[in-house]
Amino acid sequence: MTKISTIVCGTKDTNFKSIARRSRNWMGLFIINTFFVNAQVLTIDSISSSIRSSHPELKMYDAQVKSMDAYASGASAWEAPKVGGGFFMTPYNTSMWNSDNKGNNGMGSFMLTAEQAITNPAKLKANERYMKAMSKVESNNKGATQNMLISEAKTYYASWQVLKKKQKVLLNNEALINYIIKTTEIRYAYNQEKLNTVYKAKASLAENKALQLMVENDIRMRMIELNKLMNWDKSTLFEIDTTITIKGYETEMVDTVTISASRSDVKAIESSIMLNRYKQKYEQSKSKPDFGVTYWHMFSFGNNPNLFSLMGTVSIPIAPWSSKMYKAANAGLVFQEQAYNNQRESILNETMGRLSSLKSQIASKKAQLKLYEGSILPALQKNYKATLSAYEQDTEDLFVVLDARQSLQMTQLEYYNQLLELLLLQVEYEKEIELK
Repeated sequence: MTKISTIVCGTKDTNFKSIARRSRNWMGLFIINTFFVNAQVLTIDSISSSIRSSHPELKMYDAQVKSMDAYASGASAWEAPKVGGGFFMTPYNTSMWNSDNKGNNGMGSFMLTAEQAITNPAKLKANERYMKAMSKVESNNKGATQNMLISEAKTYYASWQVLKKKQKVLLNNEALINYIIKTTEIRYAYNQEKLNTVYKAKASLAENKALQLMVENDIRMRMIELNKLMNWDKSTLFEIDTTITIKGYETEMVDTVTISASRSDVKAIESSIMLNRYKQKYEQSKSKPDFGVTYWHMFSFGNNPNLFSLMGTVSIPIAPWSSKMYKAANAGLVFQEQAYNNQRESILNETMGRLSSLKSQIASKKAQLKLYEGSILPALQKNYKATLSAYEQDTEDLFVVLDARQSLQMTQLEYYNQLLELLLLQVEYEKEIELK
């Protein structure tokens, strides 16, 4: 059985331990047990690992990389040889094929042919290097997609952690309100309390339960989204580690060298630049000649001797009418590399700007949370305790107690909203630098 203790702003109130035991809501406990007792606990690292190994989109990139490597393995192959056969310079009149007594040796022949095109070895090597470099680009694109998916998981995870904190606040408040309802009903029976105070307390309890239902539904939505990212069954139940870690990112020093070394999208651009250069070398290799060998063998008809033909061929790619294509492609690739360099510079510039902004926001959010922790929440907690003590001594009205508790609760919930904003800023920062 899950233990529930009433905590107000981090401090246990011993007066309400017994309250919690007396005024449990059994349906609420059933839901809590379902989530917290019987489910496995997953850390964000285990969820990230599951995304890396199971997400369909990442598997798609793996398949594409393997397919490109497979294509590259055949990039250095020669063209298939060609063979053929048929009649060569043979008359339609078949009577002329054979020799006769008049001195005719016959005409025509049956010819067998074999051809082999020999691509320039330098061209084959350049093409092989170019095709092997393609998979590197896809591998880095996979890293960029993986970073986005893990950042999405971190967002859901952080939101779930904060929702658990809010849930605890609401459960504590429910225990108090149930105690107050019992107390006011007893006092009303002895004409020591007004009927409208009972209704006021019951209305507060209903509002609290409505907030609990919203929080529980939000938790289920986060669970479904994380199951989707891990490619698990969407109804799989699990719990998370509720330990929240605040990072000191606002004091970190990051430069473009660090970003270039960590971000997969920048690495993908750098791989594209290298791929572009390999493509240039391949286009340049087209200025080198290709070769070919052709062999013909003719079985002559009549008394004519058998004949053969053996020829070698060489292409002339430097001819003006044939060199325009690869020269134009080479010029286009030079401009393409400039575009890649500009894109890389733009990403680094935007990332540095966003990181500076995130550092400022993180520092500001931490200052706000410090105010909540050091001043706002302690003051409201003291106000609530003072009004509660006065009510127990019959010197304060119940409405004042409920308002003080409501104010404390709303401020606690707002504190956790601010905490969530800080956690999401941390997630965004980690996404920008692609923290592994």
